[in-house]
Amino acid sequence: MAKVKRFSIETRAFVTIWKHHLSKESSNDWKKFVLACFERFTTGNELSNQAYMLNEDKQWKKWDDDKKYSFLSEKCYSKAVIIRRNLGGLTPPVTVDLPNGYKNRNGTKSGRVTTEDIANIFGGA
Repeated sequence: MAKVKRFSIETRAFVTIWKHHLSKESSNDWKKFVLACFERFTTGNELSNQAYMLNEDKQWKKWDDDKKYSFLSEKCYSKAVIIRRNLGGLTPPVTVDLPNGYKNRNGTKSGRVTTEDIANIFGGA
């Protein structure tokens, strides 16, 4: 079996799930949002993601919610932050909240250089 390079999250479907989770107080929760994304992007016609998951772990269909969440939370966060940044650059800027609890998602700090790091380099700090 050929190795599938990445897990794909289609933007239109992602944003639709995001909007739905913000519109209902009972769904406005980061973990529920991530699990809904996992369900959407690993079932049905998502054959490339299913192949990716099979390469990741042959038992992925038996994962509990914590394992699904752990796998997809940071991918969802990264995608959401990029979308929010792009929307903020529109005229007029569009502001969109993330589902409640995203700050407590137990994410990891990436090794990427932040905008503040870049500003400090140019500013001589």
